[in-house]
Amino acid sequence: MTNSSKYSSFPAPRLLAVGLLCASLSGCMVGPNYHAPAVPTPPAYKEPAPAPASSVPAGKDWWNVFNDATLDDLEKQAIAANPDVQIAVARVDQADAVRRSIHSAQLPTVAAGASVSRTREAQQRPNNGNTSGRAATFNDFQLPLSLSYEIDAWGRIRRMVQSATASQQATEADLRFVQLSVAASVATDYYTLREADAEINILQTTIVDLERGYEITNNQFRRGLISELAVRQAQTILDQTRARIEALHIQRSQSEHAIAVLLGRPVAGFSIAEASTLPLPPVIPAGMPADVLGRRPDIASAERLAAAASAQIGVAKAAYLPQISLTGVAGYESTNPGTLLNWQNTIASLATSAIAPIFTGGRLKANVDQAQASYRQSLLQYEKTVLVAYQEVEDQLAALHYLSRQFDAENNAVADAMRAEEIASNRYNAGLVSYLDVVFAQQTLLSNQQISMQVQGQRMEATVALIRALGGSW
Repeated sequence: MTNSSKYSSFPAPRLLAVGLLCASLSGCMVGPNYHAPAVPTPPAYKEPAPAPASSVPAGKDWWNVFNDATLDDLEKQAIAANPDVQIAVARVDQADAVRRSIHSAQLPTVAAGASVSRTREAQQRPNNGNTSGRAATFNDFQLPLSLSYEIDAWGRIRRMVQSATASQQATEADLRFVQLSVAASVATDYYTLREADAEINILQTTIVDLERGYEITNNQFRRGLISELAVRQAQTILDQTRARIEALHIQRSQSEHAIAVLLGRPVAGFSIAEASTLPLPPVIPAGMPADVLGRRPDIASAERLAAAASAQIGVAKAAYLPQISLTGVAGYESTNPGTLLNWQNTIASLATSAIAPIFTGGRLKANVDQAQASYRQSLLQYEKTVLVAYQEVEDQLAALHYLSRQFDAENNAVADAMRAEEIASNRYNAGLVSYLDVVFAQQTLLSNQQISMQVQGQRMEATVALIRALGGSW
């Protein structure tokens, strides 16, 4: 058996013709060309959005707008070590690897190999030619280099690359959204904790006055000036106030625990120093609804997923058309290892093949229908994401508007309660009322101070939620 009978050569003109055919066919791409979906965009927000009194800077580290060094440190730790962020980073790496793997299909695959065999053929084998032939035993040493390449005549591979690239971009947007969500959760839990600190400080200050009131009332009872009822009422108010502090300690502890987990740290050994005040929130400019489309990472992710689904339609439609492949082999073959690398023992082969589906039982049409349905779902999901984004901004604008009015009303209530306490103290000093009236006035003042602080905390949390709804920038 000779090399010329086993392998056929491929003339240069034919090889050139195949190359030209590949170049002409590769310009065709089946399937729809993607265009970003259009969504209705209102010209302005329904809820009032007050302009900030001064320029509010916006950047990657949006939490800097609160001017809180402790919050800044917590946010940096969370972005660096939060488990959800690390999971999202791994997903980005995975999507990039998938994209690179699919992109490699656009290039030829070249492989090197080596084989050694020893074969014995019978005397009366079919290819012996005549009965006088002899049995044959021979060695076969091969050192081939093989090439395989799918000609992307209809754009199937290019559509797959488009889909994988869009999917990777979607995971990158998902990473930004996770970072934004984690940072917002840290800020929300932090200001919930600071609200508890401020309320505890108010209660502890009030307890000092209530304890003094209880002592005065109890002394008056011992002297027979008032009944035991007044003493028990004063004691009840004091105990209720102490119970409120314990409830706030639960709120503070749970917020602190939540922040530890967001930072990727165990709860044990983690603590945040107490603070006695809660600042007023900055005023964040909401801008226009159209701005949200370019700022929200979840909207960017939904749009990229729609692009990926659109490309999959082209992949499904390309399956109807012939799959054209180019294969080749070049190398050496000999029965003697000593002469394996002689030029006379070179081998070469180049072939082109095309396979077209004839009957698939409706599978190809079902795949196209599936891809088109997936694309429609992605468009609807994109539209839903945009609508939800608008809603979240509107919700927080409404919350901040009405919380601001509620805060002003509560501040007036605090001022009124302070005046009532002052009047009660003056009347007690004049001997007109018992000290229990002063205690009741203090309790009223405490309740209004607590509500005012709670509203202030809600304003801080709503501001964080607005920043998140805007996409972390403005």
